[in-house]
Amino acid sequence: MESLKKVLLLLIFSVTMTSVYAQKVTTQAIDKPSEGKSLVYVMKTGAGLMVNFRIYDKDKFLGAIPTGKYLVYECEPGEHLFWATSENRDYIEANLEPNSVYVINAEGQMGAFVAGVNLKPMKPTEYRDKQIFYKVVKNDDKMLYVPSADDKSQNIAGAMQKYQELKNNKSKKIAVLSSDMKFENADKPSK
Repeated sequence: MESLKKVLLLLIFSVTMTSVYAQKVTTQAIDKPSEGKSLVYVMKTGAGLMVNFRIYDKDKFLGAIPTGKYLVYECEPGEHLFWATSENRDYIEANLEPNSVYVINAEGQMGAFVAGVNLKPMKPTEYRDKQIFYKVVKNDDKMLYVPSADDKSQNIAGAMQKYQELKNNKSKKIAVLSSDMKFENADKPSK
């Protein structure tokens, strides 16, 4: 009798989990910017589950992204310098158009002591990028940009100095988010 209860309980659990995971969400709308503004999604994927990557727009602290969340940031169109810090710093130069949505992946990588971060501009024409964006929007929680009163001036000064050194050396470490890398939705991609 006890084993019959276990089998029945296992069967109920299996059916429940199958129905939960069988839901086929294939279309997902994304936030759109206010008229004349640009919107940037910053996701966190990869290594560093216990590390919050700190994200900046040049000298503006946007927030620390924990695992299971993504940041939505509305800004003025035009030139931007996005950067992230963890064990290292990584940079993206962006040219944003008005009324457009862009996506950046703050990808965690194994570091010497804590996870490092690699900022990657996501391309709406790449299957893998669309798939990652779909999964993050579907499964993670949205976090809106909220201005912070924390003094980050020392961190910002160090990051801007490092950025200038990379620029002066014509480093290929600075990624580029071009104006044509616009996302219209977070739909499940098909091959």
